[in-house]
Amino acid sequence: MADKRHSYSYPTRIEYGPGAMKDLTLIVKVSGLKKGLIVTDEGIVKVGLADQLKGYFNEAGIETVIFSDVKSNPTEENVMDGTKIYKEEKCDFIVGLGGGSPLDTGKTVKVMATHDGPLAKYDDTKGGDKYIEDNMPPFYAIATTAGTGSEVGRSSVITINSIKTIIYSPYMMPDIAVLDPTITLSLPAKLTAATGVDAFVHNLEAYIMEVFHPMADGIAKEAMEMCVKSLNTAITNGNDVIARGNMLMASAMGATAFQKGLGLNHAIAHALGALYDIHHGLANAVVLTEVMRYNVSRETTKEKYASLGSIFGVENDAEKVIEAVEQWVELLGMNVKLSALGITEDKLADIEAYAIEDPCYPLNPKVAEKGDVIKILKNIL
Repeated sequence: MADKRHSYSYPTRIEYGPGAMKDLTLIVKVSGLKKGLIVTDEGIVKVGLADQLKGYFNEAGIETVIFSDVKSNPTEENVMDGTKIYKEEKCDFIVGLGGGSPLDTGKTVKVMATHDGPLAKYDDTKGGDKYIEDNMPPFYAIATTAGTGSEVGRSSVITINSIKTIIYSPYMMPDIAVLDPTITLSLPAKLTAATGVDAFVHNLEAYIMEVFHPMADGIAKEAMEMCVKSLNTAITNGNDVIARGNMLMASAMGATAFQKGLGLNHAIAHALGALYDIHHGLANAVVLTEVMRYNVSRETTKEKYASLGSIFGVENDAEKVIEAVEQWVELLGMNVKLSALGITEDKLADIEAYAIEDPCYPLNPKVAEKGDVIKILKNIL
């Protein structure tokens, strides 16, 4: 594919390091903006981060309103409620504060602040991106978890009528992504593990996509090594700023790399999230090694897996790498069976039916046939 025509687009401005969240308020002040909507969730409110950010804006002389009614799998209702507050309060910018859910919701509020409904009109799988214009308010993304990479992404995943829907446009890219490791120190160990595996899977799936993008491949491989070296430390010693910072960067790198696309792992994880409200990172972790075993029969994917041996300290052998990934997931406490999540064999057909319709499904390097997802899931019941 190196002899074909390609077009690449890379992320936005990134402000990284301790104190970056407070510094954002000064950057916004210089821009002349007057009033912002902070889109977050109840968990962020409870730990005090939303009020802390609001306080920083107050110090900068900028008024803000907090909207925290965002679900872990955000819905159209969440988006429209946030948009209503944005308009009623006459805001002129938006800040997303949180993990993927508030950031995706904030990006979509940005769209609906200046675009007519319904939200389904902008479904990327139906060509909805052509309706999104560059007339939206500024949006700043502050990541509090290291997993989704939504802070450097051009899309959001919003559940519309029980269907996870991708809203996409280059114009949805946050104006500034803030990666401040100090605000991730209070993230619980289990959530640190789940979001960290999500970051790893983003990079892994991007890496094996059969798209010519050497820059993305280099970023993905480096980020996977950062995950393996830093995630367990971030889980066991949450106050390690370096480990937290490495995971934030690896997460942003994953979202940069998956411009190439995502595959079967994410298609199944999306189904588990939509149908059973399982945390996205946990869902990715649960199916990770079985999807790798499924994909390894494709020679190009097998070669890519094998090239990761040095990251795990094993031979450059695909099977050895899969075993190492399995041991790593177990070390992180993420080796959960579907049965432990309340999923029984009679539910597998529904999960497959949903996954088949997911936009990530057809991008998998190994073409998945009907029945393949059920076989994968049976191995982790």
